Amino acid sequence: MTMDIETAANIGETVSGIAILFTLLFSLRQMKYWNENRRYEIGRDLANHMNNPLIHRGFSVSTTKLHDNLTIQEMAALSREEKDAMNAMMIGMNNIGLLAKNGHLSLDLVEAFCGTYVRVFGTRWRRAVEVFTSASMSKNDEPIEAVWGGLYWLMDTFQPSSM
Repeated sequence: MTMDIETAANIGETVSGIAILFTLLFSLRQMKYWNENRRYEIGRDLANHMNNPLIHRGFSVSTTKLHDNLTIQEMAALSREEKDAMNAMMIGMNNIGLLAKNGHLSLDLVEAFCGTYVRVFGTRWRRAVEVFTSASMSKNDEPIEAVWGGLYWLMDTFQPSSM
């Protein structure tokens, strides 16, 4: 059996096409694996953040000290440790909100880790931001949304009526 040059070229072209197809399929599999692995890493990072004792203390302060009618005097009466915990927790939630708002965190991960907290404490956090902002307005001309945009986005997105 002899093979002419044209038949050999056709066989080579077919084998080359199959090799390219397998390469593309392997690349798709690798991308899928990378995306799954990245999602796992992001979830682990969120869990680590939420597992920080200072963040836990911030939630505790949100439970025991904050309320919907918080005054500047009550805010000032918080201990330094309580203020630090609130600051760490609220800035962390603001950062999570900014990442989710801009598509860097999936809403289902944010919901799983933060949704309940935002629904339970959202009105208290909003009031704390209002009190803090009113106390420091003369020092900062930035609008609330510029500083607390992520936290406000979380509170607006995960409010009970929107779920």
